[in-house]
Amino acid sequence: MELTIAPGEGLVDEVPELVVQGLRPHEQVTVRIDVTDAAGRAWRSDNRYRADAHGVAGPAMSAPLAGSYSGVDPSGPWWSMHSVQRHRSPVIFMAPDDQLTWTVRCAADRARQVRRTVVRRWRARRVTRTESMDEGLRVVRFAPRPLGSGPRPVVVLIPGSTSMEAVTPTAALLASRCGFTTVVLGYVGGQGQPRTVANVPLERFTRAVSALAERRRVAVVAHSVGTGGALAALALARVPVRAVVAIAPTHVVWQALGSGGRPPMTSSWTYRAAPLPYVPVRGELLLPQLARHALLRRLPGGGSRSTALRLRSAYGAGLWDSAAVKKALIPVEHITAPLLAVAGTDDAVWPSEAMARALVERRRTVAAQDDLLIHPGAGHFMRPPLVPTTADRDGILVSGGTPQANALAQAETWAAMTRFLERHLGFTEPADA
Repeated sequence: MELTIAPGEGLVDEVPELVVQGLRPHEQVTVRIDVTDAAGRAWRSDNRYRADAHGVAGPAMSAPLAGSYSGVDPSGPWWSMHSVQRHRSPVIFMAPDDQLTWTVRCAADRARQVRRTVVRRWRARRVTRTESMDEGLRVVRFAPRPLGSGPRPVVVLIPGSTSMEAVTPTAALLASRCGFTTVVLGYVGGQGQPRTVANVPLERFTRAVSALAERRRVAVVAHSVGTGGALAALALARVPVRAVVAIAPTHVVWQALGSGGRPPMTSSWTYRAAPLPYVPVRGELLLPQLARHALLRRLPGGGSRSTALRLRSAYGAGLWDSAAVKKALIPVEHITAPLLAVAGTDDAVWPSEAMARALVERRRTVAAQDDLLIHPGAGHFMRPPLVPTTADRDGILVSGGTPQANALAQAETWAAMTRFLERHLGFTEPADA
């Protein structure tokens, strides 16, 4: 029996070709994949396949007879990995911004077992990582090797309310796959920064992006809550960028996020020292979830249960307040760059599909190059391909969607985003892996 994985080392968005040969005709073989993520959590997938008449099996040839996914899918064994500690499953798989090593084992019977390892990189070898603090921002920069023909375009990434570590792997992969210089701007949670998205000055973004745009072609990629700040900053300050990508976006400014209990009665963002008008979050609609969590914590073993909330109802009800929405609309028609808006129909964090459509509709009279990408059945998180999408709490995907729909959305979003950025920045030269 022979297990082949090709290539054995490469960028994470390249699906490894996994083939088992030397089996008896129609023999069954079990393939197990193990990896430890950047947070030190163990993940695993187990799938059983039937060999063909030539004794060859693999996920590109047939659907698993049993296992962690269904259907013929070469990427299935990778995105369908589950946390080994199922009773304490994390909300997300924490990817690094450098590399991980997967261990692949296949077993056909007790006497025959084969083991291989495969390395997948978010950051190519010739991409350097630097970090600094700059006027209230934590800045992480990924730079490919120098070009003799001039400076590379820059892609600025603005994360959501989660840690910027959720976005730095994407930045590293963009630098490696497309050859852009990428810069991640962390604005909450760090030393000297707000604990949550509350009264964050937009000037922090406008200064950083404007300084880069003076010398280079610049695009902005924003995620989730960060899309509100990114779009408002670009629109109000008229920052000259070449392209904008908004993933799970908002078209309005929202009430500030709280660190516990009810959200503070202020805006998420300020501009010129004044809070921007905002749409209130209907926090009272979360009370049934809060009561359920309080009850579960009193039960045996309840202390390890998740307190994560599905927030869509609270945000969706806020959009019913038409007067507040009108005041809080982000004037995205002032952004002259093309926009790619991406959302899933089953986003459990907030109604990103409706807000993405509203963004594109508001810009319809001023932008002919906008793109709208809606993923049926997908949730909130859109990360690079092959990143496991099965993370849940108490059997529920907090971000929404199904693992398979989210995996497909990740792959399609990554392909669409890289094409969009390459087209509008006019550049493509991958760094060496």
